[in-house]
Amino acid sequence: MKDRVKVGLLGAGYIFDSHASALAALPAVELHAVCDNSRPRAQQAAAKFDIPRVFGASRELAASDCDVVHILLPPALHVDAALEMVEAGKSVFLEKPMGLDSAACAALCKRAAEKGVAVAVGHNFLFSRSYEDLRRVVRSGELGAIDHLAVNWHFALSNLQFGPYDSWMLSAPANLMFEVGSHLAAFIVDLVGFPQIATAVAGNPITLPGAQTVYRQWSAVGRTAAATALLSISITPGHADRILRVRGRGGSAQLDFGRDIGWREFAVTDNPIFDSHRTAEAAGRALSYQAWHDRIRRVKAALAKRPDANPFEESVFRSIAAFYANGVGHVDPRHDAAFGTQVVRLCEAITTAAGVGGPSRASISVPLPQAANKPTVLVVGGTGFIGRRLVARLVSGGYGVRVLTRNARAAAMELRDLPVELFAGSHGDPESARRALEGIETVYHLAKCEGKRWHDYVVGDIEPTRVLAQAALAAGVRRFIYTGTIASYASDRSHQQINNDTPLDPAIGRRGLYARSKAACEGLLQRMWREKGLPLVIMRPAIVIGVGAPPWHPGVGRFASETRVDYWGTGGNFLPLVLVDDVADALVRGMEAPGIEGQTFLLTSPPLMTARDYVAALSKRMDARIDARPRAAWRNWMSELVKELAKNAIRHPNRRWPTLHDWRCNSHSSRYDSGMTEEKLDWRPVRDKEAMVARGIADAVDWYMR
Repeated sequence: MKDRVKVGLLGAGYIFDSHASALAALPAVELHAVCDNSRPRAQQAAAKFDIPRVFGASRELAASDCDVVHILLPPALHVDAALEMVEAGKSVFLEKPMGLDSAACAALCKRAAEKGVAVAVGHNFLFSRSYEDLRRVVRSGELGAIDHLAVNWHFALSNLQFGPYDSWMLSAPANLMFEVGSHLAAFIVDLVGFPQIATAVAGNPITLPGAQTVYRQWSAVGRTAAATALLSISITPGHADRILRVRGRGGSAQLDFGRDIGWREFAVTDNPIFDSHRTAEAAGRALSYQAWHDRIRRVKAALAKRPDANPFEESVFRSIAAFYANGVGHVDPRHDAAFGTQVVRLCEAITTAAGVGGPSRASISVPLPQAANKPTVLVVGGTGFIGRRLVARLVSGGYGVRVLTRNARAAAMELRDLPVELFAGSHGDPESARRALEGIETVYHLAKCEGKRWHDYVVGDIEPTRVLAQAALAAGVRRFIYTGTIASYASDRSHQQINNDTPLDPAIGRRGLYARSKAACEGLLQRMWREKGLPLVIMRPAIVIGVGAPPWHPGVGRFASETRVDYWGTGGNFLPLVLVDDVADALVRGMEAPGIEGQTFLLTSPPLMTARDYVAALSKRMDARIDARPRAAWRNWMSELVKELAKNAIRHPNRRWPTLHDWRCNSHSSRYDSGMTEEKLDWRPVRDKEAMVARGIADAVDWYMR
């Protein structure tokens, strides 16, 4: 049997899992090494995929016995990193874009040819199933001569709203075209060749916290000898529309490459009475066939834990599989580095025509702030929705604040110009926690984690909470304030009133992972209060709304989009809503109030709105009709149960048993009363419905849609 190809991965960032999962599914490939300038991150990535070798510098990877290296670094580093591997005699698979300078890309191509190694670029959408069908149709001549191509990327970019703002893509106006526009440029070059750009416009700018400008909408028009090409990008909030449309003399083809579905249209009659019907009928049959087969195929892939369970991951898998299918030396034209160079040339032409300047090679540089006063308050989770408001409130109150963060540069941008001290580290690391607590009197623990398995929460939430609390005890802090969640209550009974004395759900083991994790953290901290004297105060914010978070809150209903929601039940019961500014105020009061150690405080305004009221106000402010429907808890439970039965049958690592009780609690049918909190903390949350709508919904919509 031929030896397997030894593959190394350079970079263990967000795209690493997609590449590693795809490679692990290929029998001819051996995941041999991972390299990252953060060795702990490389070690974590290696452990997840059983990769035997870990390196902390690219020169170590270049000196290894890997045959192929996947370059998964930021685009500005692609060419230099690839050249280092090529000089070491290794073939390279680059994430798109190939680079930021077409001349440098061409030089890389030349050097690879001289060294006798392959350089490939992973334009993954060119390998999706539906695109390959469209490509065959175009090349077969079935559509006739192509005279027009239009491709859209209308897809919201969450970084613009919620950060992190320090990513390379946001550091210069042109960067977005190279990062997102390279997908569209690849379609154009592959189908009609390299076009001459007649005009390009970048508009709808937004200024981000680092003072950098991002253009949210782009349009470009180009022409080859025979065809016109239109490119359109919009990263503003709205319906996802990633569409490629090709028109020929004999028909047209359309591809939704975000969902990997496509259809074709041909004139089958010259009778206008029947033409519309025949065209719609043919398209309907094609889409119906794809819908059922696609669902079955993706469900099977998900249950079998294959890396092709969703359209994006499948396109990455198919691209990588194609690269290794015929041996590394036989590169598909869509992978070829010369093709990748043309894509970069087209991005250069568009940014030049739009007059936005060239791409930047580095992420934006941000000076770290300095605390105005000596820090006596430590905030963990200070860059989150509530955390940002809390930090601002503390600073305005004259407190010296230190924020513990994994990414100091991103935190500096999130916190704008607030005079705080940023400490880079993790609260789950004992040494980081110890150093971060030097001189601290009060700790706010607002951090949380997200995961698919209980183990994720044990490692990412419960254990770090224990580490931080032990360090706080050792440091002798005066108060340790932890934010729990009302999700941990049994809130499914309409006759029940929940207040500060209400215990958490006695059936918490049957609840969702987040509610369980938060309850476990509370239990851990309460034991440390009773047994070791941890000066603990627990705050449980309700459904927190306001500027800085999406107005489509999951506590209100299950939003499929901005204009489609299922209520948790009928939507007729009053919701425990609270403004984020009121939560921040309560948290500060929790530091100042005497003698409240060991107590728990519910944070909610009086009952002011039902879910129906909320959606009506949201619809009015958006000036859009929201399709809102009641949905019984048992229906959600049954849908999830069917999925989990299959996952449990195959012992899927993310399997669990959903409960009807858990789904019923989403409705928050119980009545919430924070009167005890108001009395003990002298706290006055918003009590007026109009004020709640104005500050919690209208202002949030305006901010989000800005």
